[in-house]
Amino acid sequence: MAVLYFFREPETLYDCASFICGLQFVMCCNGFSGRGSGFAITRWRRIYSLGVAGLTVLMLFVSLSALLGSEEIRRRVAAADTMVLGIAALEVVMSTLVFMVAVVSLQAAARRHQGIYVRLSAMDTLLTRDFGANLNYRKLLRKNIVVLVSVTVLYLGAITSAVIQMASGKRTLFLLSAYCYVCVTGGPHFTGYVHMSLVEMLSIRFRLLQQLLSPRFLEGRFPQRQLREQRIRQAVAMVQELHQLIQEINGVFGVVLWMSMAHDLAISTSELYIIFGMGVANMEEGLGHNEAERKLKLEQNKDSRVLLGYVALFMAAPLYKLLIGPFYCERTVLEARRCLRLIEHLDNWHPCSPAMRQLVNSLMSWRLQSRQQFTIGLDIRLNRTVLTLVGIAWIVSPESLSNFVCFCFQLVSILVNYLLILIQFAMTQKMGEHIEQQKVALQDWIGI
Repeated sequence: MAVLYFFREPETLYDCASFICGLQFVMCCNGFSGRGSGFAITRWRRIYSLGVAGLTVLMLFVSLSALLGSEEIRRRVAAADTMVLGIAALEVVMSTLVFMVAVVSLQAAARRHQGIYVRLSAMDTLLTRDFGANLNYRKLLRKNIVVLVSVTVLYLGAITSAVIQMASGKRTLFLLSAYCYVCVTGGPHFTGYVHMSLVEMLSIRFRLLQQLLSPRFLEGRFPQRQLREQRIRQAVAMVQELHQLIQEINGVFGVVLWMSMAHDLAISTSELYIIFGMGVANMEEGLGHNEAERKLKLEQNKDSRVLLGYVALFMAAPLYKLLIGPFYCERTVLEARRCLRLIEHLDNWHPCSPAMRQLVNSLMSWRLQSRQQFTIGLDIRLNRTVLTLVGIAWIVSPESLSNFVCFCFQLVSILVNYLLILIQFAMTQKMGEHIEQQKVALQDWIGI
């Protein structure tokens, strides 16, 4: 693909992961960067991550304070819906909190995070040297580039276009606030994509090991019995290593993903409320009492329809990550179980080998003590049932596309339920305002 013309052909795991880890480093959410021979953690990289993160949060609140100091902005805020203002204030506080937790947590776990790539690189060296495997780094790099560039363009485009549409004055301050907000929310978003990339790397290696453990491949590639048994032990050790890396990934990303997914669900629900609120406002455009008021409502609703599209685009990145991430994790766990089932049959395929029988017995005892699940937060399994925390209780088969569609409908259903609650609060508030207006009008009419 043409996008790869701007990138060097990846030769190592570090070349493959340097793009996505570099973006995460720019967003201040890890303490290392590099390519080629490895990633490095230095004092200056730590200072950059913590310093720029603090400066970004400071600039966000300073720019917002400067905007609220303007008389025109204060008038627009006073005329805005109080529920929407509450959602906006909550989003600023939540996104800042999630960003700071992500920065501090990932800085504390930077060496464990770096160690995951070191261990995967050592495993890849064994796979290519002893088994002749082709890991096809180019394909994974291409996928990362296409997904992240698409999401970034969509995210930045939606926010920038919405700001330009809204900002009648003080456009520079609006853009500064918007880009600080992009940095604050972009860090946790990119961390989710880094997690998905690591999970996919494990899934690829589990599938490769399934091929390497097949009897036909082993007997054809390694006809000598001693060499074949040695390669089998190496493959089994790599399966165990990948299971240990699942626990390492849980330790690095558990807290960040837990807060990030809660934030994604909250912001998606809030944006849906804003979209429906704009739709309700569009239906009320003929309610003005005079010609000037009707023209003003028509002009406001015209801008609202444009902003509605920008808000819908803005929802794409968090919803994609919220939907796809658990499926990546569940698919990887499924591939891991398939590897273990293959290993269970090694003693059947090699009945004359006591070494294979001993290897299978030791692996079975190890399996009873090991865990094969991705988790977040307080030991919550990261799969499609993780959304039961917000009311979804739905377990489906990963092989069926129709079940995936049903899962999506279940997610939409729970978001709509939250949305209805927000709309009920808003309608109650509007009814109270209308009643007060009627009381005032009645008092004026009777001369009280």
